[in-house]
Amino acid sequence: MSAPEPETDNVVACEPILIRVEGHAEPFPLEDYVKGVVQAEMPATFKLEALKAQAIAARTFALKTTNFGSKSIKPTTSHQAFISPSERISPPNIAQAITETASQILTYNNELITAMFFSTSNGKTESAKGYSGNDIPYLVITDSLGDTISPKFNNTKTFTLKEWNEAFGFNWTADHFKTLVLTPNESQRVKQMTTTQHEWTGREIRDILGLPSTDFEIDASNPNLITVSTKGYGHGVGMSQYGANAMAQEGSKVEEILKHYYPKTEIKNFQSIQPGCLKP
Repeated sequence: MSAPEPETDNVVACEPILIRVEGHAEPFPLEDYVKGVVQAEMPATFKLEALKAQAIAARTFALKTTNFGSKSIKPTTSHQAFISPSERISPPNIAQAITETASQILTYNNELITAMFFSTSNGKTESAKGYSGNDIPYLVITDSLGDTISPKFNNTKTFTLKEWNEAFGFNWTADHFKTLVLTPNESQRVKQMTTTQHEWTGREIRDILGLPSTDFEIDASNPNLITVSTKGYGHGVGMSQYGANAMAQEGSKVEEILKHYYPKTEIKNFQSIQPGCLKP
């Protein structure tokens, strides 16, 4: 008596995933899309293990954002930057990073994570709770000490009093500057800024003043020329790109880098969690 055939009803082999990018007429095969993201998001001079970490994060972010290719994605930093094949010549190390991580994604409880990443931290990453108020177990504060070598680590921006008033939409007086208080959160970014009869979150101030990060200090000792000094570049949540490269320079492999910035996550092949597919 022969063994029964395995049940295959409603189970099909995975179709190749195509990513539709806003502004582009034709969709891109997943791995070709990831190649365009890595080249747009990370300098080609970065170490291979950092490029591999970026590839896995970008692939994860794309599949979650598009629901495995069923929705489109923006080619900007509001989602992920992207360079199309017609606009790029991929350096060999970027192509290698994509090939060596093909199909790999990050999961938590067997689901795609929200793989946020950014350029440069202030020495610590921001937690999802600190950023949005939502507690996500794998987006927590972690040290990112190598970021100090980033050319974007320190930044200074100056405003005339007229520019400052226009940005805020009301005229600041000497009393406003005198009563100005910045309240930091656990990652040393500004949680809240208050002055006489006014209150903002650090994120609101970052938008109002066009700052690179929410770790900022304000020097109004000369009220006609206000100086804002910042540390870091980006929202600070998830993987620091310069921090990842610093870890790679010290010999860390891609698995160590991703475990550091996304604790409690696992690296898997996306086919193993893609709905409606024959599992490998």
